[in-house]
Amino acid sequence: MIYNDLALFTVVAKHLSFSTAADQLGIPLSRVSRRIAELEDHFGVKLLERSTRRVRLTEEGLRLLNRCQAPMEALHEAAGFADDIKSHTVHITAPVVAARTTVGPKLLEYAEQNPALSIHLTATNAMLDFFRDHIDFAFRVGPLDSSNLIARQLWPIEYCLCASQSFIEQHELTSPVKLDEVLQLPAIVSHQHWELSGGSRVRPKQIRHQIDDLDVIKDAVCRGMGIAMLPQEMVDGNLRRLALADAKMLNRDMFAVYPSRRLLPARVRDLIDFMAR
Repeated sequence: MIYNDLALFTVVAKHLSFSTAADQLGIPLSRVSRRIAELEDHFGVKLLERSTRRVRLTEEGLRLLNRCQAPMEALHEAAGFADDIKSHTVHITAPVVAARTTVGPKLLEYAEQNPALSIHLTATNAMLDFFRDHIDFAFRVGPLDSSNLIARQLWPIEYCLCASQSFIEQHELTSPVKLDEVLQLPAIVSHQHWELSGGSRVRPKQIRHQIDDLDVIKDAVCRGMGIAMLPQEMVDGNLRRLALADAKMLNRDMFAVYPSRRLLPARVRDLIDFMAR
């Protein structure tokens, strides 16, 4: 029946994968391909472009998905046919430090309240591909690049400049410090510029090391190798905050990012709502 084929089509479109749809529904891959072909014959248009590496929706396929996704989701849930109903798995990625300090504890709190849910968390600073890596949603620190992804703001992250006590004494620094003076000091940076609250970007003149891991940057600063910009929650122990006399570091926000609002399963939406509280 065409209704069954439409249901199958929404699963393939969600994952952009014939094989994933076949595994989820417990039917042979050949049957998935045949039924999608029959659906395309029924409408007389190509719905999915398929290559050896990827599957993508055609314009007609996207239009059909927008029309049938919501009613099909409702029917699936009513019939107990919801996506991943057996395992209730949510696949998530988050930056390494955030996974340890903020994201991880909140995810565990949610998991305690929802014992049927299985969370697969990948802690990485790399931007994983939602479809290739089968990610339901990602935690990402703003500002975000312009894209077609949906982003929901979760909580603010305060950033500040910091240095070790020995570094401060060695360079005779007295807080607050002028920005021009700070930019002349040895610094430990990541690949990102230092952003000020006014929107401008600055770069230290003496970059000692460039490291894309905040824990390693913190360790280098604790060893007195230079100053750095870090989330304020990481400034503890031997580290001291350096206030600026004539500028302020831009605070950032944590976002939940996902490919499409219409393709978001209810369990993922509920988890994001929890994280936003």
